[in-house]
Amino acid sequence: MFVSLSSANAETAKGSSNFMRRTIARTVTGVAIVAGLVAACGSEGENGAAGSSGTNGTASSAAGAPSSGAPASSGTGTGDAGQAGGEAAQKVTAAIQQALQQSPIIFTTESAELSEKSKTALGEIAKAMQGNDVKIAVATHAGYPDAEKSKALSEKRAEAITAALEAAGVTKDRVKTEATGNEKAQGDKALDTQITVAQ
Repeated sequence: MFVSLSSANAETAKGSSNFMRRTIARTVTGVAIVAGLVAACGSEGENGAAGSSGTNGTASSAAGAPSSGAPASSGTGTGDAGQAGGEAAQKVTAAIQQALQQSPIIFTTESAELSEKSKTALGEIAKAMQGNDVKIAVATHAGYPDAEKSKALSEKRAEAITAALEAAGVTKDRVKTEATGNEKAQGDKALDTQITVAQ
């Protein structure tokens, strides 16, 4: 009885031992699988992240390159044109500043007639506008208390400037006028004209 109990206990212990070994082996295997999955997910995440900025980014830019192969060159062309446009705009801006410093476009009271100096200044601006498509904005004013009268005179002043530029080779569509009347300037300030490169 004692012996058979011992052997039963030994069998149970042996069975338990085997069971424990199998459980440990399964646990270790499970942990290894989980670790492997975590590592795989982690590397996929990294690849995904790298993919969006790296592999896939490269693939999409590589894919983008062929699809935008022609646009890429036209994109570069657009960039060059943009840069050229920027340089032209800077050139025209510099010419405007220089011309207006030498001879501001100022009208006499109640007049829309340009002085010879003003015409010369506009001629210099027109020269700078040759060979490019830069547009300019011209703001004219008139300081009458009567808003309608001011608006009408500032419009005539804008037309006089546009006509002078047109005579110097600048088409009307490249001159954006803003006849403000007495809204933005009064008194002597209303006799002055602002010219800038149009945005």
